[in-house]
Order: sequence, then C-alpha cells, then structure tokens
Amino acid sequence: MRIRAKIYGVPAAVARTLSLTTPPMKGEDIRHAQRLLKSNPFGQDFLQDRVSAEFGPATARACIRAKYWLGYPAGFQRPVFGPRLLALLSGAQELPPKYLKRRKDRLRERRAKPLRVKALERAKKDLGLKERPAGSNKCTFTERWGMVGPWCNMAVSIWYIDVGSKAFREKSNYAFVPFFLSDAAAGRNGLALSAPSQVQPGDLVAFDWEQDGRPDHIGLFVKWIEPARTFQTIEGNTALGNNSNGGQVMRRERRVNQVARVHGARAFVHVGR
Repeated sequence: MRIRAKIYGVPAAVARTLSLTTPPMKGEDIRHAQRLLKSNPFGQDFLQDRVSAEFGPATARACIRAKYWLGYPAGFQRPVFGPRLLALLSGAQELPPKYLKRRKDRLRERRAKPLRVKALERAKKDLGLKERPAGSNKCTFTERWGMVGPWCNMAVSIWYIDVGSKAFREKSNYAFVPFFLSDAAAGRNGLALSAPSQVQPGDLVAFDWEQDGRPDHIGLFVKWIEPARTFQTIEGNTALGNNSNGGQVMRRERRVNQVARVHGARAFVHVGR
C-alpha cells in the first residue's frame, strides 16, 4: 500500500513498513517518518530525538509513543511505522471514533496530577530511612520484596507501585536495574527513554559509575541544578562515599556523565502507566 503525504511541503512516499532491523533501515522515507513523529497535527513530539534517516531504537520507541497517544489499542502499539500511522500523522486520515475517544481519555488522565509527581511525593516521605542494622540491606523495601539484597531499584519500584503505577509489580518488576533498562529501551510496560531535554521531576534515572555498559544504580530525578550538566535526585540505598550500597534514602547531586547509556542514549526513563 502506497500513501502519499506532504511533509514540510515535500511530497513523500512510504512504500515499505519501517521497523527495527539488523543492519538498521536507512533512507529518505525514514527521515520523513521521523519528521512527522516530531511535528504533526497533534502537536506532540513523539520522537524526542534528532532526525537521522535511520530507523533505530529511538524511532521504534517513538512509534510506540505515537500509537499510545493516537488511541491505538494496547495490543497494537508496536514499534513499527506503517501506512496507517503515516496517514494519521500526516493528516491524510482522521482518527477513527474509538481511537479519538481513547486519545481523549489518555490526555484527560495525563492532565491530572502526573504519576511521576505522585511517585516523587511518595519518595520524599522516605527521606532519611536507613537500613537496620547498618550494612545489612534490611529495610522496609527488602521486607516488602521478600528478598534481602541491594535495594535501590526495589525502592523506586515501590514508590511507583504505592501511587498506582501498573508498570511495576511488587516482588516481580523491578528489583534489578539492567532488567528495568532493558524493558525501558524496548518500550515495554509503559516505560520509555527520554532525552535529557525532556526529563521531568519524578522520572527515573539509572547510573553507570564506570561507564562500562553495566548499570549500577537508579533513582528519581528531582530537578536540574545546572541544566544538561548536574541535577538532584532522590535515591535509595546510597550514602556519601557509597553511591550504590550506602543503606539510606537521600537527596544526591549527580552529573549527566554518570548516567548510564542504552543504545547510545542517556538512561532517563519516563513511566507512562
């Protein structure tokens, strides 16, 4: 199926379905798709990344994000750019009534107090919490999880669980930072990587202290101290002198160059549900 659309005044034809492949798909049709994901009649930047003419993980996540906000049913929010998404984003086709209703419902839900804000408020209640005894990894989070061990990811998961997030499940998702980042990179469970320019209070941020590709720690983003360079977090299982296993819930100051990378992108993560 070939659909012609006018993107930035340039006629464009997309005659193939765009998706993640190895090696990645490249071409002008991908550039046009990325431009539509970035600027469209819905006024939303679904791409949150640069236009590159290469269909990489960021573009795949953008397709999932676009389909969610355009009202696609849950089972149809796949990381693929095809003729229907092109038609909707170009304005060649209006949203079907059921899609429009779902879009309105999702936008209405977003206008309420965001989940990330509720999670951050929940985290602030635990500031000062410490392990008992010190160095034991025993605390309220490991008790609830039913597992004694490093608990930074258990803490952020429970903060989100306690305010109603469906992306996390107690004693299941998530206690281990690499598993969490893997799902975020794939756009699973309502998780999505965000560019540093898009990060908001209450979003999650994972750290890789040695920048060796193995994430070490996670916390909640609070605010920028020096935009694009340093920021404040609330983290569990940290302390001055022991970033990843310090046994306390604390505010910390971090640098962007300490943030883990996932497929080349910094690991700031937005929780969508």
